[in-house]
Amino acid sequence: MSGSGDGLRARLVARARGVPTERHWERSAVLEPRYAPRVPEMISDAGGLAFHPSALDGPSKPLDPKDPAVELLLARLEGRAGSNPLRRSELQVERRPSSSALDGWRQIARTGTEALFGLGMPPDLVMVAVKKDARRGTWSRADKTAGRPLRVTRDGIRASSWRLDPTWELGADDSVLRVLVTEQTYAGGKRADGRVLDPDLYADEQELILTMFVRPLEGFLMRSPNPETAVRVALQQPVGSRELIDGAVYEYSR
Repeated sequence: MSGSGDGLRARLVARARGVPTERHWERSAVLEPRYAPRVPEMISDAGGLAFHPSALDGPSKPLDPKDPAVELLLARLEGRAGSNPLRRSELQVERRPSSSALDGWRQIARTGTEALFGLGMPPDLVMVAVKKDARRGTWSRADKTAGRPLRVTRDGIRASSWRLDPTWELGADDSVLRVLVTEQTYAGGKRADGRVLDPDLYADEQELILTMFVRPLEGFLMRSPNPETAVRVALQQPVGSRELIDGAVYEYSR
């Protein structure tokens, strides 16, 4: 049988570990979610442009080796972009490689100054993002990523992961969630108080998919682990028997 001091001991341990106290929860922000579709509108691996999940499906047009953006992609794939993958030599690109190097690659997204190309499917998706030099007007940067999680993206902000308060038991009649959010981008080891945005919520009879977003800080920030930030989310209806899901990472399925 638990002793009378067990509750106090648990609170002291929680405080030492940085877990919010009841006072913290009482002062935490109350957010109202907004409707979101089951399939997110945009996703990203943080290496390039955000794109709609449908860009990973269906047939794709062959890439044109004469396209300047594709030309830089080829240089990056063949290691002709120099020892620094962010730069290239104009002389190196003069040698036109075989278009067979582009087999399987597709254009995922593109604007006037950026392009994103992909090979394969999640979780083994490889992507190369290329950018245009604003001064020279040439495509002069290439970044490669592989196997990164695809996170839901809203207004250019990638979703941050969350978990329920482990010291609180969620009941079927509850309509306010106690959520601990871990900011996705670096914040110099600071909490995200005042920067957690109203979340997205998809709701049906079986599940509640909650997706949290944090407005990032500007300027240079140390790469320190981000502490969790306590917020409350006010639902329009009680949770009931529905499964509560963190929607931050997009799970691709055919």
